[in-house]
Formats: sequence, structure tokens, C-alpha cells
Amino acid sequence: MIQIKVPKKNCIILFLICFSYFMDPQLSKKVIYINNNNQILKTNVDYSEISNNGVISSEGNDIFWFIQITDTQFVWLNQKNLEMFNRFLNETNNVINPLFIINTGDIVDADMGRHQNSEEWQKYNETLTANNINSSSYIDLVGNHDGSEDPQYEYFLNYSMTGSEYKTTQVSFNHSFAFGNYAFIGLNTAKDSYSNLLEFAFTGSLNTKELDWYEKELIRYKKYDEIFVFGHHPPFFSPYYKIISNLSSTGKSFFDLNSEFNVKYYFCGHIHQNYIEKREGLTTIITDNFDDNNGTYRIVAVSQNQISTSIENVGKWPKGIIICPTDCNLYDPQYKLESPEIQVLAWDPKGVINVEWCAYLEDGILFKNWSSLNKNANEDSLWEGEISRGLKDNKNYVIKVRITGESAQVIRKIIYSPQKYTNYEIIIMIFISSFIGIVSIFIIIILRSKKLNFAHILRNLSKKNN
Repeated sequence: MIQIKVPKKNCIILFLICFSYFMDPQLSKKVIYINNNNQILKTNVDYSEISNNGVISSEGNDIFWFIQITDTQFVWLNQKNLEMFNRFLNETNNVINPLFIINTGDIVDADMGRHQNSEEWQKYNETLTANNINSSSYIDLVGNHDGSEDPQYEYFLNYSMTGSEYKTTQVSFNHSFAFGNYAFIGLNTAKDSYSNLLEFAFTGSLNTKELDWYEKELIRYKKYDEIFVFGHHPPFFSPYYKIISNLSSTGKSFFDLNSEFNVKYYFCGHIHQNYIEKREGLTTIITDNFDDNNGTYRIVAVSQNQISTSIENVGKWPKGIIICPTDCNLYDPQYKLESPEIQVLAWDPKGVINVEWCAYLEDGILFKNWSSLNKNANEDSLWEGEISRGLKDNKNYVIKVRITGESAQVIRKIIYSPQKYTNYEIIIMIFISSFIGIVSIFIIIILRSKKLNFAHILRNLSKKNN
């Protein structure tokens, strides 16, 4: 990693930020970006300025979403692909309006990894600039092609968004909302140099210095609601793809650190296909190369700390993602859903007309016919409704959503396994009612007992007087 000295003025800024922590009650609405040299890179960013970007926090909703792209290496010397990427940065970005876009590496091809090509890097940089893309909403990471025959990552540091802005190959940033704090960590899983073609093609690598930085960032964010980690290489994908991890200075591997700090989600590319794998407590979400199927990208949404994803293609509308309930393959039992409802995010540049849902048993038998969802009064992209309470616990259902837009119609589906839903409000009401009832009976008994004793005393007095 390239080391950067922190100017004195940054120390002053840091002091002002720390001071404002105690003075500003709205600090939870600030966003701070931090790189691997612990510099404060963006400060005092008011949440209200980005409240329309990939966040819904109203009427009890706690939702945000972002976009992942990866392996854009075949874009820059192909005019058709370049036009597709421009459309993605404009139409797709403006309509879906994500919290951010992250490119998880292999930005360029580098002549199949044989040597860096300045034309590719310049075209990439010019394209981002021409579309007014900046580091507040776009992050890119190193892939094996990006560092090939360039062990100092000079091209990445000069032409990429993350490299040119922060002079680093690893980056972390965080967002704090009214409903929670979330951290995002981008790792450099490429090697500085490769000894053979097989090593270049299949394995990622994390050295001690990179792991020390990673461990420090995990410690920084250990109390956050969720930590999302990004890199280019999958940590394990049979039979050949994997990350070879050294040990940090404290003797911990990449996998040890993920386990210790409860890292549950890792996003990557490299293998040029879409795939989700759960292993050793880590859910690895792999996305296909961007140029495949006319512009492949992944939408990732987080609702009530449950994650949902959908694979989309540039120019095909409408888009949609079922954010509640959560697909059973992604469901995290650590977080219980507050209510049994269905929620869908849907977008179409020409407008969404209707969103409907239905349910099938896993064997294909229709359980519930199509029923319309209601558009949220405050959020155009959010559609919602109640899930039938007739769905039986621990059975698998196929939930289908049909999104009809002015552009066309699309269907999304998930596998849903209802968990036992506990209405805690009713339980509390029953408890309070029972408690009041018991106390009332106890008081009545005491009063009755006192009344009887008082009557007994009066009778005794009456006998004495007679």
C-alpha cells in the first residue's frame, strides 16, 4: 500500500469533527469516509443531501440499496459495450438511484493480463468524468487484471476512482441512518505479482499488511449493525477458486477475522457468473461480468437487516426486487422480521403501473392467486401489502411478484419459508391484563378480609356492651 502523510490541516479537521460530536445532536446523519491510512476523506456530509439516494426511512421502514458491478474489462475497447456502460451510468443510475455503485475489480483487461494498456484506463477514467460520476457514489476495487505487470498499482492509483481520489487500493466507508449504522469494506485481493498463469487465473491473495488493515477496520466497526465486505476474488469456489490468506500480525487469517467479527456477507466477481454460496458462516455473493447479457449488474437491498438481491440488465425495464419477506437462502435468523408483510422495490423510467403477488407451494400447487400491492404514499418505488396468515410455518412457498410498467412486464420470485410469527404486542397486553387481574383479586381478598375482621370486632364490642 502507498503511505500518505496526513497534513496538519487534516488534524484540525479531525479535531473539529470530534468537537462537533458533542455539540451536534444530528451527527447520526453524517457520513464519513475513511481510507486505509485513517485519513478523514469526506467530512460533514449531511444525510439530508443524500436522503433520496437509495434510502427509505419513513413509517417504520428501514431500507437501503446499492448496486454492484464487476469485471468491466471488456467494455473499453468495444464501442457497443462502451455505449452500454454509459447508459448504465446515466439511465440505470438515475432511475434506481442507489446509495452507491461499487465495481469489484477487473476494471480493465490489460491484454488478458499480459501488460497494462493506458488506452483502457484513460477511456475508463474519461467515461466516469463525462458522466459526472464521483467518489461520493462510486467505488472501484483492484482485480487481478488491474494489477498485472504493475506491482505498484500505478495505473489503478492514477486512473481509477478509488485510487486517484484516495491513493489507496483498499477503502472503507460507513453510512449511519436513523435506523442503524452500516460499514462497507473494500479489499485488494490481487497479488502484487504472479508466478504462473494458473495462480493468476484462479487464486486471490491477502498479505499480512492488508490483513492488519482489515482487522483494524473490523475493530472500528465491531458495534455496527452490519459489515459488508467486497473484493474481487471469491474466498472459496470449488474446485480451484479461493483466497490464499496469510496471517495478520495478531495471527489471524481472513477467515478467522470474518468469524470473529461476524462478517456475514462478501461480494465479489472474477468467475464470470452469478452465484450465491453459504459456507463457514459467510454468504458469498458473486456477480457476472458486466458485458454479459447486455450489461449485467446486481441490486442489493437491506431491509430490517435482512438482505435481498436481484440480477438485472441494462436497458431492460421494469426492474424489481422483493425485499420482504427474505428468500430463505439469504434469511438471517439473528434478525426477526417485525411483521409478516410483502414489500417490493420497483422502477421503470416510464412509470410502474401495478405490482401483484401470488404464492405457490413448492410442488407447484397454487396457494394464493394474484393480488395487487399498494404503492407507498411517500415512496414511489416501494409497494407493499400483507402476507396471508394462512401460510403454514416451516413450509416452503414460491412467492412470485409481477411488476407491470409502461415499458414492459417482469416477474421476480423467491423461496419463502414462514417462521413462527410472534405478536409481542398481544403477548404484552395479555401479560398486563393478567397482572392487573391477579392484583385486583389480591386487593379484593385483602379488603374482604379486613371487612370481615372489622365486622367481627364490632360484634365483639356489641356483646361486651350488652
